[in-house]
Parts: sequence; C-alpha cells; structure tokens
Amino acid sequence: MKNIRNTLLALLFIFIAFPYSGSSQGNLTTEPGYEVNRIYPYISIAKEKLGEARTLTDLDPKYNSSWIREYISVEVVTIYKGKTRSAVSKSDVLSREQKDIMNMADAGTDISVNIQYIPENTLTHNDIKEINFTFSIDPESEAQYIGGQQELNKYLKTNAIDKIPEGSFRGYDLAAVKFTVSEEGEITDAHIFERSKDKNIDELLLKTIHNMPNWKPAEYANGVKTKQVFVLTVGNMENCMVNLLNIRRD
Repeated sequence: MKNIRNTLLALLFIFIAFPYSGSSQGNLTTEPGYEVNRIYPYISIAKEKLGEARTLTDLDPKYNSSWIREYISVEVVTIYKGKTRSAVSKSDVLSREQKDIMNMADAGTDISVNIQYIPENTLTHNDIKEINFTFSIDPESEAQYIGGQQELNKYLKTNAIDKIPEGSFRGYDLAAVKFTVSEEGEITDAHIFERSKDKNIDELLLKTIHNMPNWKPAEYANGVKTKQVFVLTVGNMENCMVNLLNIRRD
C-alpha cells in the first residue's frame, strides 16, 4: 500500500512539474537575447605580449614544436615603412633581429612566419616540409559605438529587437549579421552570416546595421587607425554556428 501511495505521489509531482516547465519555455514573453562581439583574426596578439614573446608558440599557441626534428629555417617577414623586411633563424626560439623587426612593424600590417623543417617521425628519409602562419597585432584602442555599450544596446533595441514578433526565436534559433567598422568609423560590408527562420527579421537586422551611426574606429598607440570586424547575434548563443565565429566573450 505504501509503495502504491509513493507511486501516485510521484506521478502527481510529474504531472504538476513538467507541464509548468514546458509552458514556461514554450510561451516566452521575453525579448530574444542579443549582443555585439568583435570577430578576431585567426591569430592576433597584444603589443605587450609581442614584446614578451620568446618562442614561436608565444606567437601562435597552437604551434607545436614536437612536430619538428630539425629546423632548416625560420623566417619572420614584416612591413616597415611600407617595405618588406625579413629575419631568418634555425630555431623555434626567436632571435633578437626577429623580435626587433616584429616590434618595429608598421601598425595594422600582418606579420608572417615561414618554417622549413624535417618532421619528427619514424621514417628513415624525410623530405623538407613547410609550415606558415600569419598573425596581427591588436590595436591598443578597439572600435566602439559612440556613447558606449549602453547607447549601442539602446539603438539595437529600439530599431530592431522591439520590432521582432514575440516568439520568433525558440530553442537554439539564432540570427547573425557580420559587419566591418572601417578606418573612418563607417559601417561597411554588412551581411547575413546566419539566417533566422523569418526573412523579414533578417532584413530588419541587416537594415538596422546598415543604418547604424558611425563608430569611433580602432586605433594604435601611434594614432594609426584600423578596421575591425564585428557580429550582431540575436537568439541563442549556444547555437553551433557561433563556433564558426572567432569571438571572445568576457
């Protein structure tokens, strides 16, 4: 008898709890989540970290020196005053010359690393292989909306989020619009990266980004301005498509 009573109580609990949980998620009355994040280059490094770099792994954390049996050459290529400069070594430890030309590189230009090596494996004869990677130096001041984050959120909410019909985003639904803030602070190259289930919402978001006021552009310490890429996401940031965006959320 006691077991029957416990079973009935358990069923009653399930009947009460689960319908409530379902209705709370199926009839959302809150607006969809939204945020703007910077899309970083595949590899980038702060100027301060560049000054502290000692090895290739300090430049590219994914670089693995255990792949290498022998270095044939390690060439670092930069741009200084508009001209190409290079420095070559035979080790994953950066030479003084390589450090110098990287730290003197023109602001906003990429730095390339070209590695020729003999791979570490069990073969008796190895051909020379090559690894290349390019990285950029982050500006000291990032691009920002005039008035700051609060004013940006206000603009997006007024011009887009408040106009999205209730219930348009459910579960893992996501819409994303990528755009670039140019050296002049203008919004350029705005386009849909991930479409929602409603083309009218996509058009609304794209129009809102196109019509956005100019930003304060990103700037290096020496005053050189540079463009940066951002993305507006609306909906669930757990959507797998977010993994394709190289963003860094605090």
